[in-house]
Amino acid sequence: MNELKIWFEQQLHFLDVTKIELVKRMNYQNTDKGLRRLSEFLEYPSKSTNEFIQQLCPVLNIELAVLHQKVIQRNKQVKGTRKAFIQLTYPRLDSISPLFHRGWLREFLREDVSEIVQRLPFNERKKQLKHLYERKLKTLDHSLSSSITGFTYYDT
Repeated sequence: MNELKIWFEQQLHFLDVTKIELVKRMNYQNTDKGLRRLSEFLEYPSKSTNEFIQQLCPVLNIELAVLHQKVIQRNKQVKGTRKAFIQLTYPRLDSISPLFHRGWLREFLREDVSEIVQRLPFNERKKQLKHLYERKLKTLDHSLSSSITGFTYYDT
C-alpha cells in the first residue's frame, strides 16, 4: 500500500484541487510532463528532483519537513519490495552518452527473477538463471546480443 499516495490524495481533496490544476500551479506548460513527474514522485520519490519537491510544498501549502517524512517512509517501502534480477553485462555501457540512454539500456538489459527460482537449491537456481539469461539474449537483436559477455545475479 502506497501511504504517500493516499496521504497526497487526501491533501488534494482537502484543498479541492485536481492533479491537473496542481501541475498548472507548479508552472508546467506541458501538463502531461507535470503529471508524469507527479506520478513518478508518488511511486518513487527518491527519483524526483529537489526542485520538483520544493515547487510542490508551497502549492499544496505543506511544510517541507512533513513531506520529507512521508518521502522517507515511502522510500523504505520501495526498498523493501525490491525484486531479485539478473543484469546482462554490456562492456561498452560506460561509453554510452547521454546518461539517460545508459540508464535506459541498463534497465532494458535487466530481467526479474521469480520468487520460485530464488527458493531453489543453489545448483538448480544456477541452471535456471542461465536459462533466463539465454532466453533474454534471444529477445535482443544480433548486434546487441553479440556484445553481451554474461550476467550478474542480484538478490534482495
